[in-house]
Amino acid sequence: MLRKNTENEDTDGCDGDRSAQASRPPDAPVGAVRPAVPRQSAVWGRFLTVSAWPTGAVGAFLAVAAVHRWQETRLAEGVLLADPHPKWWYLTAALAGVVVVGTVLVLICRRVILRRPPARRAFVPARLFLAIAAFDSISRTTDGSSVPWWDFDLLVPLVSASGYTLLAGARQLAVLGRQHLSDTIQSPKDLQSGSYSLYLRSFEDDLPRTALEETEYRAPGPGALLPDLNLSGRTEEEQLAEVLKPVAPMVAVGRPGERLPLVGARRLYLPIDDWQDTVRDLMLRARLVVIAVGPGLGLLWELTEAVRLLPAQRLMLLVPGRETYERFRAATATVLNEAAGRSPGDEVGDSWSPLALPPYPEAEPAGGLSLKGAVYFDDDGSPHFVFFGGGKDRDGHRDRVLVSVRKGLGPILDRLPVWEPGCRPDDSSSGERERKV
Repeated sequence: MLRKNTENEDTDGCDGDRSAQASRPPDAPVGAVRPAVPRQSAVWGRFLTVSAWPTGAVGAFLAVAAVHRWQETRLAEGVLLADPHPKWWYLTAALAGVVVVGTVLVLICRRVILRRPPARRAFVPARLFLAIAAFDSISRTTDGSSVPWWDFDLLVPLVSASGYTLLAGARQLAVLGRQHLSDTIQSPKDLQSGSYSLYLRSFEDDLPRTALEETEYRAPGPGALLPDLNLSGRTEEEQLAEVLKPVAPMVAVGRPGERLPLVGARRLYLPIDDWQDTVRDLMLRARLVVIAVGPGLGLLWELTEAVRLLPAQRLMLLVPGRETYERFRAATATVLNEAAGRSPGDEVGDSWSPLALPPYPEAEPAGGLSLKGAVYFDDDGSPHFVFFGGGKDRDGHRDRVLVSVRKGLGPILDRLPVWEPGCRPDDSSSGERERKV
């Protein structure tokens, strides 16, 4: 079953449906197909990582300068100034203009030469500029002001939008650098039994899970930019990998054909025509199997195999939301019952019982996390649903996924044995893991 793989999205997107990948010559035998491994550059990765720091520093300077100028012109005691137009402000505005021109040229280059349409986040600076300009033109005090309209209604929004562009760009540069420097797994044989947690998901979830945090509520004015200074530089998947690291480092099957491995879990690339046996073997040797609920028949197959092959306590589901989870739950009930009814005895056991997923709770967790909660199972297969975050835990934006998920999964992960190099998945030794809160 073949499907096309586009550059920016995956039409079906399931982690199990590995057929969305690079093509092979029509005369090549199936067994000759080899996975396409992304081409990384350590030199380019280090350059991007280092470049992120000065880019972010300039963006922070522009953000603070815009706020300072905005306060200067809006406060009553700052309206009539002996020197209302300091030279440094015009130099800052000129720098902001250079940033804007450079950003537009980059977008044109990507669209015309590389034929990559701009992402939706590329228009955030424009929306921020328009919002601040409209807010300033309506709310500013004009009586007796020696500050011209263009200084207040044009330059302040320009510097603010430029500061946002550089701050967001610096975080993206750092992620891109880590993509070049990330370690990939050359072969499943390189993974020792019990040395990893296997992360399975729908491919279409890769983009939101590897996106950076954004300011959830942006008020009018340049001051809305200051919360961006507290945003985390790690993607959601990186923070999830940090939570699971005490159990075992997280490993995922990479989407074939992607230009660079995504950051977070270490990627392993499989041939498009021979992936099910490898994934099944990875499940058996994993200390923990984590499945992010999503669409796709491949993901249902992976859950069926995990339920059939593994003890219940070695399986955990991540829940992105009510609607997605309930659709997945309904499909799972049918698939698992059918599989259990027609499955003959095998090497794992003569019979197995399908697990029942609990309904989504009536309440909703506070916060804007893309992952709402998790489902875990007792030794006897009894399911439990736990929410992430909520309440006073969201006192900032930095690493909010890490803090919220760690609090929700902490008691669950504590039941699992401490990972040590060389230990097996069925190792039942217990211990207390250190967790940073």
